[in-house]
Amino acid sequence: MQTQAPQGQYRVIGLDPIDNLPSRSGPLWKDCDTFDKALDLAASNDELYLRIYIYNDNGEILRETGCHPEQLERIRELNQKPPEGPKTKQ
Repeated sequence: MQTQAPQGQYRVIGLDPIDNLPSRSGPLWKDCDTFDKALDLAASNDELYLRIYIYNDNGEILRETGCHPEQLERIRELNQKPPEGPKTKQ
C-alpha cells in the first residue's frame, strides 16, 4: 500500500486492522492539500473505519484515529509489549 502522499499533500487512509482490507463502507483513500483538510476528512469518517491514518509526503504517520479509541489504545499497548514465551505446566 502506497502511504506516501504526493509532494506537499497529506494522504488519508481508512482501514480495518482485523483483515487489513478496506472497510465494508468502501475504501477511504484520499489526498488532501492541507493538514486541516485531512483532519476534517478523517473526523467525518471516523465512525466508518476502525483505523484512519494521515500520512505526509514522506510516508510518515502524522495522526491515527478511528471508531473504537479504546481498542486502538489496547492495540498500541500490545504492540509495545514484548511477546511472552510459551506457557508450560510445572
